[in-house]
Amino acid sequence: MNEKFFKRSPAFLNPELLSVKLTTLMTIGLLSCSIQQSFAQRIHIDTTKKPLKTVLKQIEEQSGYSFVYDAGIVENTSMFQISLDEDGIQAALSKLAKELHVDYKIVNKTITLTRIKEKEGTILLKGRVSIDDQDGKSPSYQAGVSVAIKGTNKVTSTNNIGEFSLDVPMEATIVVSYIGYKPREIPAKDIRKNLAIVLQKSMDYLDEVIVTAYGTKEARENQTGSAFTITRKDLDNRPALRLDALLEGVVPGVEFNSQDGGTNSSARSRYSTRIRGESSTVGGTTSNEPLWVVDGVPLYTGGTTNSIPGMQNSISPLTYINPNDIESVTVLKDASATTIYGANGSNGVILITTKRGKGAPKLTYSFRTGINRRPSSHLNQLNGRQYLNLVKAMGMVDQLGKIDTSQDTRWADVYNRTGFTNLHSLGLSGSTDAVHYFLSANIYDEKQTIIGNSTKRYDVRSNVSGNVGKRLVLNSTLAASYSKDDMFNPGNAYFQYSPLISPFGPNGEYIERDPNGGLLQGMPGLIDQNEQKQATAHVLGTLGFTYQLWDGLVFTNLNGADFTSANEDQYFSMYNYTGSSSNGEAYRGQSQVLNLISTNTLAFKRTIFKGDFDVVLGTEARKEERRSVSATGSNFPNDYIREVGFVATDNRLGTTSRDKQTLLSYFGRAGYVYDKRYAINYTYRKDGSSNFGKDVKWGTFSSVGAAWTISNEAFWPKNKIVDFLKFKASYGNNGNSRFNSAYASGIYKYDSNYSYGGSSGTTMSRGVNDGLKWETTKMLNTGIDFRLLGRWNVAAEYYRNVTHDMIDDAYVSMVTGFRRTYQNVGKMQNAGVELSVNGAILQKENFNWNATFILSSNRNKVLQLNEDIDRVSGNTIMRKGYNSRSYYLVRWAGVDPSTGDPMWYDLDGNVTKVYNTENRVLVGDSTPQYYGGLTNYVNYKNWNFSIFFKYSKGGYYFDQATRNNGLDGLNILSGNQSIDMLNSWYFPGQLATSPRLSNTSTSSIMNSTRFLLDKTYLKLDNISVGYTFNSGLIRRLKLDHISVTAMASNIAMWTPYSSKKGSIKNYEVLAKQYGVTSGSVVDNTYANMLSESSRVLNYSMGINIGF
Repeated sequence: MNEKFFKRSPAFLNPELLSVKLTTLMTIGLLSCSIQQSFAQRIHIDTTKKPLKTVLKQIEEQSGYSFVYDAGIVENTSMFQISLDEDGIQAALSKLAKELHVDYKIVNKTITLTRIKEKEGTILLKGRVSIDDQDGKSPSYQAGVSVAIKGTNKVTSTNNIGEFSLDVPMEATIVVSYIGYKPREIPAKDIRKNLAIVLQKSMDYLDEVIVTAYGTKEARENQTGSAFTITRKDLDNRPALRLDALLEGVVPGVEFNSQDGGTNSSARSRYSTRIRGESSTVGGTTSNEPLWVVDGVPLYTGGTTNSIPGMQNSISPLTYINPNDIESVTVLKDASATTIYGANGSNGVILITTKRGKGAPKLTYSFRTGINRRPSSHLNQLNGRQYLNLVKAMGMVDQLGKIDTSQDTRWADVYNRTGFTNLHSLGLSGSTDAVHYFLSANIYDEKQTIIGNSTKRYDVRSNVSGNVGKRLVLNSTLAASYSKDDMFNPGNAYFQYSPLISPFGPNGEYIERDPNGGLLQGMPGLIDQNEQKQATAHVLGTLGFTYQLWDGLVFTNLNGADFTSANEDQYFSMYNYTGSSSNGEAYRGQSQVLNLISTNTLAFKRTIFKGDFDVVLGTEARKEERRSVSATGSNFPNDYIREVGFVATDNRLGTTSRDKQTLLSYFGRAGYVYDKRYAINYTYRKDGSSNFGKDVKWGTFSSVGAAWTISNEAFWPKNKIVDFLKFKASYGNNGNSRFNSAYASGIYKYDSNYSYGGSSGTTMSRGVNDGLKWETTKMLNTGIDFRLLGRWNVAAEYYRNVTHDMIDDAYVSMVTGFRRTYQNVGKMQNAGVELSVNGAILQKENFNWNATFILSSNRNKVLQLNEDIDRVSGNTIMRKGYNSRSYYLVRWAGVDPSTGDPMWYDLDGNVTKVYNTENRVLVGDSTPQYYGGLTNYVNYKNWNFSIFFKYSKGGYYFDQATRNNGLDGLNILSGNQSIDMLNSWYFPGQLATSPRLSNTSTSSIMNSTRFLLDKTYLKLDNISVGYTFNSGLIRRLKLDHISVTAMASNIAMWTPYSSKKGSIKNYEVLAKQYGVTSGSVVDNTYANMLSESSRVLNYSMGINIGF
């Protein structure tokens, strides 16, 4: 880390602190906006309704002027409401005259008011529009509402406080409309005074509002691209503690996979997110991650390893966003929807919108508590009796030494406990004419099921917007969180140790070695002796404004910052094996990530020729900087002093890293919807990135989308079978710049082969490539949307995405001075279909049953590699013409009934007893054939119920855990075995599934299709039951609402192996030989690995109270 930079820079210029300070000051300023208005001098009139005569008299008293006016002005305006807080009589009269629609003239100290003559046959219509979301909150005034004269192109829109004025012919009808709300038509002849119009939220699925990009919205009915929205109602029925887990199984085309083996109960777990497959082969996992955008700010979700740089333990950055603060999540998937994000849109975009305040002030408190536990059948290993019989069958019981054969330890119970979660949330929201505000504070506390692991998090949020006049709105958001994590990783201790070993010594302490002196790694005693902690602070804030230049034309400025600071402390005690060889060892890591963004957009909307025309133009600048510093030290004087600075200089080692990336963009989007029948849009974006070669830093991306709502055509028959039918298609290209900034400029490393003066020199491990350019994905999307019987909404889509100029770490000629360099040499395709069906199964007066079904299928294919040479990595292969996640293994042929020897197939399909990696073949891939979810919602009077299933069909999983731990008797004296070993070979002619037991042979556990298993499953993921108390009780308690909820998650899972239970024949042999009783066991450990070990059951209850 560059310490000189920080010493030179004054504290107030620190960009991280400056962003936080500015955001806080803006928030305080906006909250005090309405208060400040009450203390102005000169001409002041409050907002209370009163007779116009009274208003004029008050102005006379404050100014010393007198009024002269036509009596009709007063008679036609009985009760009048105006807010004046002006500096001088001129400013006050200008505002008054505009409200009354009069002219004024000042002569000496006399003010004459005269009526403005209206156009013949017209009236000046003035009014104010508010929207009602039907969520129990009072309606709030809305800007941007369209007020049009029906059948014409004459239209205006409301200002920041919902006001409008429009000259309207007496015989005309005005149409008041806003996306997502039911339009209203009002005949001008029925209007007698200023209008107060309330628009009700539309419950029609087709009117659902889709947040597309940069704050723009469109109705689902007019959508040309592929986007899917999760509403607050959907989120309320999910108990997930992470933002990504909320989307599992409910969004078509989105797939999640755990990166760290973490469970659904843990807020810390990492999930990889894939939208319509993987399109890149380098850059770690992040190059395939979607772009997460929170309130307009891209969220940093990890470096090339999808983790915070400098941290040895990965914690999901998505845990910084509290799910309770989210209003909606929109997933953008095709070119029409994502091209406007250009640089990082090829993997899809996930837009998170947090809550905003509206209506009367409302205080809410919610509390949720839950317990987490693993199933009792977790990781079926041999118990003490079974293990001992197996050792006897191998003739090795005399080698057990000092081990107590009467002991029966279930190690899963030693390392697991009943965990708990508690979440307290406090929220305040509301609005006035001047300010909209949403404030929240949350405390989260969790103890995970694995001992030694816990998380505490504190977070606050402030979303505030304030009106300055009728055209300018100031906006700010600020979210800050601080979390502390205690971590302990026991490794394979779950199933590694013999059940004949007790975890405790004679005095009740945890042991470190077995009775024979063998080392036991990862024992629980390490929790007290060692230290492994992480603390993370995160701030996400925005400052900006919107200014209505004139009707339909709005300028928006947004400046945002995403800042993360993480610290990790580790210490390995000198009194156990982890630190004894180094006499105590400490690690200290510190990391900071700062992501800055500034966006300016100009949006225009206008009704033209029976259609809606909109244009968005914008610029964007981004800067991302990552810094880390770490230090290790050893040879400590004792275990109480754990800081690196207290050890001798020769025992210290430090390292630093720094990476900076910048992006400059220009973009535009134009769309037109004609008569709700034809929709078309075009998007253009140009990005310049510092990550690429100096000659190709700029990338250009564009897309076009179109839709035809055929059911709105005059020739379409009006019927209840299909009352809505739309075809849509889009094509375009997107870019991907989520790579290490050194890929183009070259990578250097220390190398002892290039030494000078006894010190290692540096050499270039990856060469410079000034021509390294963007990965570009060309996207085709077609779809059909229709509604059946007025209640079932169906959306089906087909897509094909082809990534060109795929970056690969390619070999080059040695004459260049290095062996490899990053080049654009690959091409990959993802193609698939998606289906979503939602609607009402049954609707009665007090009973509603709705369901949503999701299905997705994606097929991946490598179209080109560097010189089309296979890329083999461990058990996987990347080969032209096949899935990029294909397995490359020797085929398992089973067990020889005569000898019990393991057998495999060679390349020609012949059985052989000799294992040879040259016999590896491509044997399938990890991509499921299809996957999705099914959700049911039921409402009966004050009760609500939901149940959610997830499913996946096809795809393979390599069971590395079973392969590595406890098979075929290998090292049986030092560890346990899988329960499958009870079905091993024991006598000639036996048809066994596992080879004969051997303590020394490793051939049978070599990588093969023996461990390749089907990933098919059906999972009962969540059940939720809630009750909202009746209004009579609420009124007596003087509350706004009370609701209680009970939820359960990760309830049950079924796999192809779930039903394969029965009495093991070989166990009967052991029973006869050693006089033990047989039992029923599971025939395949994968059923337990998938449906038990990775599944943590969660039961929770919550209460929500509104004041």
